[in-house]
Amino acid sequence: MKTPLLTFVLAGSAWLLSSCDYGGYPVGGVGMGAGPGYYSTLPRGYSSPYYHHNNRYYYGGRYEPGRFHYNGHYYSGRYFHNGHYLYGGRNYGHYHHH
Repeated sequence: MKTPLLTFVLAGSAWLLSSCDYGGYPVGGVGMGAGPGYYSTLPRGYSSPYYHHNNRYYYGGRYEPGRFHYNGHYYSGRYFHNGHYLYGGRNYGHYHHH
């Protein structure tokens, strides 16, 4: 009777791996070694670098300045996050402009 349970577990794992959304990251995962993730709203007092794109605040990735052509548009930078490039957002470093 172990086979049906194992099949269910493997199917569940495959579904999690195939999910393209970043929803698997815990909210408030900064400093917990959670890796790259995002916030839908920036936590109060957050001071680490982030990238604002599509109403999300991404962290744990790498901003690359330069001139990039993507989908018929030119961008002055891009953000590499969890294996994907994000274009058209705005990068914020440790310093904040007021």
